[in-house]
Amino acid sequence: MRIFLGLLLPLCIFAQSYGLRTLVENANKENGLITAKEIRIKAKQEEMEAAKSAYWPTVDIGASHSYVSPTNIVNPGQTSSAFATVNFEIYDGGRKSALLDAKRFEHEAALFEKSAFEKSITLEIVHHYYGLQKLKATLQALEERSVELSAQIKRIKKFKSAGLSTQEEVDKLQAEFDSNNYTMANTRLELIRSEKNLQLLSGLPVSQLQSDSFKEPENVRFETFENIKILEANANAIGEQSNAIDAGYKPQISISDTYNKSRFDDTVSMGDLSGDGLLLDHQNKLMISVNMRLFDNGKMAKESEAVKYQKLALLSEIDHAKKEQQINYDLSQKSLETIRTRLKSAKSALRAAKSTYDVLKKKFEVGLIDNIAFLDALTQKTVAQSRYKETLYDYEIGKSIYYYYAGKDPKEFIK
Repeated sequence: MRIFLGLLLPLCIFAQSYGLRTLVENANKENGLITAKEIRIKAKQEEMEAAKSAYWPTVDIGASHSYVSPTNIVNPGQTSSAFATVNFEIYDGGRKSALLDAKRFEHEAALFEKSAFEKSITLEIVHHYYGLQKLKATLQALEERSVELSAQIKRIKKFKSAGLSTQEEVDKLQAEFDSNNYTMANTRLELIRSEKNLQLLSGLPVSQLQSDSFKEPENVRFETFENIKILEANANAIGEQSNAIDAGYKPQISISDTYNKSRFDDTVSMGDLSGDGLLLDHQNKLMISVNMRLFDNGKMAKESEAVKYQKLALLSEIDHAKKEQQINYDLSQKSLETIRTRLKSAKSALRAAKSTYDVLKKKFEVGLIDNIAFLDALTQKTVAQSRYKETLYDYEIGKSIYYYYAGKDPKEFIK
């Protein structure tokens, strides 16, 4: 019993199935591209904190040692000095404020960029997830067809042995069986390829999938795309950069205090007049400075104007992106209506194909019809089964696209 459980446990672990929500949530944690977006957010956060620090006074210290030859009364041979300076910018025309706001908008844009990328990854996972479901449904239909063809080949061979059928009938069924096997092999290859793509996106093995679906769209409020919000934040950041440039034409007021301490060696004295008496070993200097740019041949004004044109270009992109989102949102609604109609048609076609197949199978088995009519009915049933499943999964993909263009995260609407 223990041996049996020991063998069964690894199989249970490896056969673990995953739902769509689990795949999406794991992708948000494990996907390297999303991690890169998170790092970018942290970088922008640090840039914002650096801009805040510009409001604080600065403290600088320094030291130097010099040798001079020849020496004189005011130039000793060796001079060692150290200083400390405290500087505070009282007014800069609003430059620091504009740069801080620009960094805030850039940080906001980085947040929106991560959110937008996560939504696009969700949509990509949805496509692969239901694409896999389509392939599995197709493979299942082909396998059922293979079983049926194999059974009919055995039956016809028995009839041939009894002289009730010909080799031609056996060959036709065998050719159809081999062709079906080839199609299954191609489908399995495509299935493996899709599984690898989905595993790369989600970070999870996806050989076993649960059957998840999306909620039916009801009272969904339209919201602006994150991609549009990114453009808006970038436009605002550029506007603040223009304000920072314009601040250069306003008065710049600062106050500083510098304390200097020096030590002199190899001094020269002239009688009663000592070099040490002329050289100050310490000094404190308090200074208030006011400066203002009066003329630069329009350099800063032109730079500001160039930045403003960049903002205008982004505003034009924003206007186009809003129209594009609205159009795609309207189209996604129409697409859902179309798929619903196609789903109803596919369901009817499947029901009709099954009925026709059941009738023709009985007739074929008693020799009332030839294998051409039977194979055609079997093909129609296989195609109808596959098409119905494909339409079901297309409907789920359509719902995810609808939520996406409504400005929502499709993940939030998984049942």
